[in-house]
Amino acid sequence: MSKVKLIPGAFALLAALKDRRARISAAGTERTPDPVSDMAKRMHPDRLHLVVAGVRNETDTVKTFVLKASEGERLPVFQPGQYISVKLNVDGSKVSRAYTISSAPYEAEGADGIYEIAVRQKENGLVSNAVWNRYQVGSTVDATGPHGDFYWNPLRDTKQIVAIAGGAGITPFRSMIRQFAKEDPGISITLLYGCKNDRDILFGKELDAIIQAHPDRFKRVNTFENCDGANMRRGFIDAQFILDNVEKPESKTFFICGPAIMYRFLQKEFAKVGKLERKQMRYEVSGTPDNVCTCSGFDASLKGKRFSLKVFIDDEVHELTASATEPLLVAVERAGLILDSRCRSGECGICRSKLVSGDVFVLPDNDGRREADRDLGYIHPCSTYPLSDVVMIIPPAGAGQT
Repeated sequence: MSKVKLIPGAFALLAALKDRRARISAAGTERTPDPVSDMAKRMHPDRLHLVVAGVRNETDTVKTFVLKASEGERLPVFQPGQYISVKLNVDGSKVSRAYTISSAPYEAEGADGIYEIAVRQKENGLVSNAVWNRYQVGSTVDATGPHGDFYWNPLRDTKQIVAIAGGAGITPFRSMIRQFAKEDPGISITLLYGCKNDRDILFGKELDAIIQAHPDRFKRVNTFENCDGANMRRGFIDAQFILDNVEKPESKTFFICGPAIMYRFLQKEFAKVGKLERKQMRYEVSGTPDNVCTCSGFDASLKGKRFSLKVFIDDEVHELTASATEPLLVAVERAGLILDSRCRSGECGICRSKLVSGDVFVLPDNDGRREADRDLGYIHPCSTYPLSDVVMIIPPAGAGQT
């Protein structure tokens, strides 16, 4: 076995965690009634027990799953733009994926409330294929949430929103438009929507009906990667497209949801739009890239290389292998270990773990760690890749839930 250089205090942390769990186990079960805390737990439970109430085909590659709470339970409230994280066991691996709730918050109210999630089936997609194959009417769904910071905040955002969506990235904006059309808080949304072709448009007829009913508040403009129609724009969502469709962009709040490659492209285009400040931009977390080798700063020569991964959980030690081109979280899940996660994009910190030794690559656009965590050697395994043999401490199952 190769020797590893341990970060000072790493095993003191293990001892402290073990002592904390022992004290919790030894504590009495009596508790002082706390109605506020009890209500908060009912409104924001650690786990959601859902049932598939319906399935719709949106396109050849996208299905909408209608979810209800299990009998005797209610769906938690949420902000339009937030997501739930579904949990599955696939081929012995315990995995999760975050899906934006595409329905509106008002539709979740009451005993018959619903959430809707739109899932695009990806080629060789581990979780998307499992969801498509397993989720039928009556199927049970284990999830957490709602979570996320991608929603309109009156203390931070203007009432004039520019929503930029790529493909299935339209889901949070469907939720926003449906909710704001019903409650009418005076918010207007200009939706700039990029698709591969006109068959890739999601919720088109539905959104057009809302736009026709509220033409002064909502607008949708499409651009396509491939198209043949005379009145169809071909091209990406670039600076010119934004300027052609948005008056005074410097006075608007931009919400952006789509693939990471679209984010990188837009960051360059925004510099051509005008005097836009970073605080005007709200990016939805987009998961990890399909090919980390294309990311700036990653050594593409590591493709195909595997390293040893030693994982400590309480008193247990697990020796695994990890690919240089997959997040550490994937290696942990593949081994059948449980590491709580939600966003899988480096933002929420639920999978926060201690790096004991080894070199890693953290996605520069997905590094949601606090400054202190960076200094103390903590990582978010969902957005961290091994560059050498790695030793890390992960929290016990359930420790990351709030």
